[in-house]
Amino acid sequence: VGTPTYMAPEQITNGAITPATDVFSVGCMPYELLCYQRPFEAESVHGVLYQVLTTEPRPLRTVAPSIPAALERVVAKAMNKVPHERYESAGQMMSTLQQIRAALSGADEEATQPLGRWTPLPQSMRARIAVLGALAVVVALLVYAPAQPTDAPPAAERGPVTPPAPAQPGGLVAPPPAPAGPPVSLAVSVRRDSALSARDRAIAAGAQKNSVPSLLLAQTMLETSDRALQRGDQSLALRGYVESAQRYGQAREEARAMDLEAQRMIERVSPVVQALPTGRAASNAGVFLARAESLLRVQDFTLAKVAAQSAEQIGIDAGIAPPSAQPRDARGAIDVLLSDLARALSSQRISNIRVLYPGLTDEERRGWEAFFREWSQITAKFTMEDFKVQDATATGNVRAMFQYVPERGGAPRVDRRRFAMRFERKDVGWRLTAVTELK
Repeated sequence: VGTPTYMAPEQITNGAITPATDVFSVGCMPYELLCYQRPFEAESVHGVLYQVLTTEPRPLRTVAPSIPAALERVVAKAMNKVPHERYESAGQMMSTLQQIRAALSGADEEATQPLGRWTPLPQSMRARIAVLGALAVVVALLVYAPAQPTDAPPAAERGPVTPPAPAQPGGLVAPPPAPAGPPVSLAVSVRRDSALSARDRAIAAGAQKNSVPSLLLAQTMLETSDRALQRGDQSLALRGYVESAQRYGQAREEARAMDLEAQRMIERVSPVVQALPTGRAASNAGVFLARAESLLRVQDFTLAKVAAQSAEQIGIDAGIAPPSAQPRDARGAIDVLLSDLARALSSQRISNIRVLYPGLTDEERRGWEAFFREWSQITAKFTMEDFKVQDATATGNVRAMFQYVPERGGAPRVDRRRFAMRFERKDVGWRLTAVTELK
């Protein structure tokens, strides 16, 4: 698939592979050549991949202040995490580099920033430079290749140049305005306006930022309809505008579904992170969770979900069991909750109980700890009785059967008890809020 340090985010998330994917990799190379540091470094491959997805590399001029600001912008654009915000091709990037070279070559002394004194590379860097030697030649050719001659006629011999349509927010180029000439019917005009409004709603929902396939298809259909309108085929244009509006609506719904999925993932992981005891694991999981919430706010739904999954994995590695997905109906959801509670007891971890019972008091915690000291190999089964639900609150009597082996040894035993339990529906699902043992 590629070397992790030079892989584009869409390669990691199984997104669409386009010429912009190669541009990202090319951008990583001059970054390393110019500042003698890789843009993404970590102790493990997983750490590198996470940085590629979520972390911006240090700006070049903070590492090497003598680098021209224009060159820094070229590298940053090439390494943008959003494919549509990079250069469309390596040729476009090369053209920009040639323009920078020409501008720097023609600058006077006042416009040119003096370079600092070159510092010899430390011994540890020489091996890396040897490896990058061939790469340096390629980049130099791209930057210093002579401009290609053009056979274009002088401006006076050319006709008037039509400026391109202005870029719309998010990087999409606006379709050309309805052509002049034969009058456009009101029905076609209305449908075109509807398609453009549907496009704006899809982009606002995050469809473009998350590379929703339906958005690209809708844009192609819209442009095809505009070309048909320019030819005077209003019937074909009308059908195309109707279909493109439907596709934009589909893209909007897909983006909303991705948003909801990322939200639910973060909601599911939050209690797992909160249940981690203070320490390095809790700190790392908290960083991942905070990153997920930040990415969600800027509509990077795919990356938000990846960051949340990383936080969850830290919790799982630490022995914290994430709660199971619950059905919509209250009774079914609480049955799932009680099944999770049985698993939590089997793990003999207070942190797992706290995920399902966030209001666990110190007295109850000490009771569970004593329970775990005296019993081992615990299996539990809960059966709901007298279930009642009102809005976001539910109550019920629960029969519990515990099978266990005494910690000091002996034959397996069975313990039966009854509890009155209270439940509340939270944003993350139903949770246990109070437990009272019935005599």
